[in-house]
Amino acid sequence: MCWNTRTFSAAAGEGAFCNGQRIHVSHTDKVEQSLLVTGFGYEHDDAWATNIELFKEFTDVSRGVRRLGAAAVDMCHVALGIVEAFWEYRLKPWDMAAGVLIVEEAGGAVSCMDGGKFCVFDRSVLVSNGILHDKLLERIGPATENLKKNGTDFSLWFKPENYSTDF
Repeated sequence: MCWNTRTFSAAAGEGAFCNGQRIHVSHTDKVEQSLLVTGFGYEHDDAWATNIELFKEFTDVSRGVRRLGAAAVDMCHVALGIVEAFWEYRLKPWDMAAGVLIVEEAGGAVSCMDGGKFCVFDRSVLVSNGILHDKLLERIGPATENLKKNGTDFSLWFKPENYSTDF
């Protein structure tokens, strides 16, 4: 059995790469033809239960939903074009920073799970090939809004004063 190691890299404005080769997100334009990935946190709270429901919903309408276990790697799979989207609640900045940049540089889209503009200090993330982003938000957005209405905290993780996240 052969085990291949992939090394992903990106720099703002310079593209995304896997083992030195430029990569790009998929061109899949139908949820029904997409393979999706999500993750579940350790706390079995309302956000966890909501994500279980999203997992079920998307399993019924897509080629499948996988749970692989490492957010940055999951995002790299979106960038590589082997899956179309990844979403998760309750990630920390260090879980998301590199993967988000790699997806953006590979031509994908990134937002919060309510559709808002993403900041690395946010508590949710949706990354996609861009083509499917709005279609995914049709289900993910309302579920996230319901969590907010019911008191789930979506405030920023600690953000140092005067720390710019817009580049």
